[in-house]
Amino acid sequence: MRPDAMPIQTLLLRVFLPAIAVVAIGLGVITYNRLYATILDGFSRKLATVSALTGALIDPDDHDKLIAIARSEPKSELAERTPEYLRAVEPMRRIREKLDITYLYTQILGGGQDIIYVLDATIGDDHSPIGSEDDLPDETLAGIRRVQAHGGVHLSPIEYQQQWGLLKTASAPVRSTSGRIVATAGADVNVSLIQTATQNALFTSVVIGMLSLLGCTLAVLLIVRRIAEPLDRLRQEALRIAGGDHRPLDPFPAPSDIASLQGALALSASTLAGRLAIRRDEAQAAVRQAGIAALDAELAQIAASAPHLDFTGPEAPETDALLRRAAAGILAERIAADPMFTDKGPLLILAEGESASAKLPDGRTVTIGAAP
Repeated sequence: MRPDAMPIQTLLLRVFLPAIAVVAIGLGVITYNRLYATILDGFSRKLATVSALTGALIDPDDHDKLIAIARSEPKSELAERTPEYLRAVEPMRRIREKLDITYLYTQILGGGQDIIYVLDATIGDDHSPIGSEDDLPDETLAGIRRVQAHGGVHLSPIEYQQQWGLLKTASAPVRSTSGRIVATAGADVNVSLIQTATQNALFTSVVIGMLSLLGCTLAVLLIVRRIAEPLDRLRQEALRIAGGDHRPLDPFPAPSDIASLQGALALSASTLAGRLAIRRDEAQAAVRQAGIAALDAELAQIAASAPHLDFTGPEAPETDALLRRAAAGILAERIAADPMFTDKGPLLILAEGESASAKLPDGRTVTIGAAP
C-alpha cells in the first residue's frame, strides 16, 4: 500500500507509539541512574553516620588498652573476653544488626600490613580477631591517613578488597584519652546489599513505569482516534467529491477545527454541485438546440428529395410516419458518429415523447416525434 493511501490513524500511531516507547526508555534509564545514585547516597550517609557515631561512643580508656593489646598480642582470643573489649563491642554489634551494616570495626595504622584491627562487631567466619592485619586499597588507605591527620569522615567509592569483595567504606576518627586521633572506626557495606536495594526499588519503578506507559498508550489511542477518524472521514469525503460525487456531506462528530474544515468542504461541495448543475442544464439546452436544428435539416432534405409526398390528402398520416422513421434513422446515424451528441441529446428527447418541427420548402410544417 502506498504511504499516501495509508489511513491517518495508522500514520499517527506509527509516529506516536515509537515516540512514547523512546521517551519511556529514556526516562527509564534516567530514573535508574538517579535511583542508583540516590540509593548509593543513602548508603553513604548511613555509613558516615554509623562510623562517626561508633567512633564517638567508644570509651577512650578502654580503646587505648585494646590498642596496646592489638600491637603486642596479635590475635589474642583472651583479649576479646575482657570487660574493655565487651563493653565496646556489644553496642557496635547492636548497631550493625539494627542498621544492616556488613562490617563495623576499629583499626589502627601500622604492623606488617596496612592496618591492624582492634574491635570487630562481626560474628562468625568473617570476624577479625584483635591484632589481625589487613591490606587496603590505595584510596581507602589514603583516606584513613587523612582522617587520622585532619579528622572528618572518609567515604570510599565501591572498591574490591581481596578478602572481603566489593565494599563501600566509611572511616571516622577514634580519639585517645588525650583527644588525639589514634584510630578510625570503619563501617562497610557489601555491594550486594546496594544491588538488592537497587533491584527492589527498580522493580517498583518498572511496575509504576509500565502502568504509566500503559496509561499513556491508552490516552494516545483515544486522542488519535478522536483526531484521526474525523480526518480520515474528511479525506474520504474530499476524494468522493473530487471523483464527481457531489452529494451533500453527512454531518459527523469532530473537534472544532476539523468541524470547520467539514463545513468548508460541505460549502465547496454545494457550490460545485450548483455550478455543475448549471453547466449541465446549459449543455443540455445546447444539445437540444443542436438536435432540433439537425432534425430541421434532415426533414428539409427528405422533403426536398421527395416532393411527391402528400401531407394533406388521405395519405398524410402514412407520409408523416415515413418521414418520422426516416428522420429518426438518419439522425440516429449522425448522433452515433458525432461525439458532440450524447445520450442526453436528441435521441433521449425523442424517446421521451418530445418533438421537433421543420418547415418544408413549400411552407408547410411537419412535426418529427419519437419513432414508432
